[in-house]
Amino acid sequence: MATLYVCRKCKHSASLQKALEQRTDATVKLVGCQDVCQQPVAGTRVDGSFCWFGGLDGAKRQRALIDLVNTGGHGPLSPVLVKARSKKRAGKAPR
Repeated sequence: MATLYVCRKCKHSASLQKALEQRTDATVKLVGCQDVCQQPVAGTRVDGSFCWFGGLDGAKRQRALIDLVNTGGHGPLSPVLVKARSKKRAGKAPR
């Protein structure tokens, strides 16, 4: 089972948290600000390394993240998530 870390201070993070809890079996943990956000941010392991994704208030990005988590975090990232990936926090665990 995957673990998703969601920034609790981001605007609209409650709707992201609700969507993830309803559509995945993953554990959703709320964390403090990751300093990469203006919109909801979530982090999870992808192919063994930790990735943070920003701008997750849009439906396409949320669906892409849900699909990624439901496949176990393996395989190539969708183009939508590639654009949403945060380079500033790449490989870093939540604060």
